[in-house]
Amino acid sequence: MKLYTHHSDIPKSIAPWISELESLGVKSEKLNELNDVYEVKNLVENIKQTLFQDFKSSYQSEV
Repeated sequence: MKLYTHHSDIPKSIAPWISELESLGVKSEKLNELNDVYEVKNLVENIKQTLFQDFKSSYQSEV
């Protein structure tokens, strides 16, 4: 199993999703070929949805 140790080693198909994860504050040192684009994309979408729901519930409780 290949372990990606440098950002430049990451396949181009997942690189944008990895960048988006990092912009959300999530960084993983252990990426390998088992982390396919669908898995990473779903992780990004789930984190964004959770952050949005947390923001929405916080805002509604203040009103």
